[in-house]
Amino acid sequence: AFCAGADLSLKVGEVNGLIDPAPFRIRKPVIAAVNGHAVGIGLEIALQCDLRYMARDAVYALNQVRRGALADGFAHWTLPRLIGSARAADLLLTGRTFDGDEAYSLGIANSCLHAAEVLPTALEVAHDIAHGSAPLPVALSKRLLWEAPTMDPDTVGRLETELNDYVAKSTDGGEGVAALKDRRPPKWTGSVAGEWPAWDGITGGEQRPGLD
Repeated sequence: AFCAGADLSLKVGEVNGLIDPAPFRIRKPVIAAVNGHAVGIGLEIALQCDLRYMARDAVYALNQVRRGALADGFAHWTLPRLIGSARAADLLLTGRTFDGDEAYSLGIANSCLHAAEVLPTALEVAHDIAHGSAPLPVALSKRLLWEAPTMDPDTVGRLETELNDYVAKSTDGGEGVAALKDRRPPKWTGSVAGEWPAWDGITGGEQRPGLD
């Protein structure tokens, strides 16, 4: 199992799906390699990640309502973002189980694979991001992906423009184009921690709690 859920011998409320920091609060992409059952807390943790590669024949559920509780771990925030309110209601209110094929068709899984292929695929994607994509734009794109659903289109468009202007002046600003012209792989040397912008300044001082 990836994570088969909480110990049922514990009382409701003693265990929850909150981890600190939550994967969506980390600036680097977080990939869930779900190579086995993910029920309750297990699925909640996977939903907090940026990408999910899931086993086809595993069992998945947010089944807390069938145990006299309700899903936590940000599930009422992450799941509707991924699959919409109606489909999220189906899973959260019934607590029913589903397999990897349905997880993929719903939009929860980025890919549905045989269990043995899950971790190698996740590592391959991680390697591709780490070596092929510029660190600062990736981190900022991740941040914007999580925040954009709370913004209007004009705000998102403005932020994309402002952030592109910002990264153009960063350490890696010209490396991508230079590598393309030289027909070579890019050599990224920038630092996300050292070059992270004053986000509130870019957003015009708007407070967006939980993400930094």
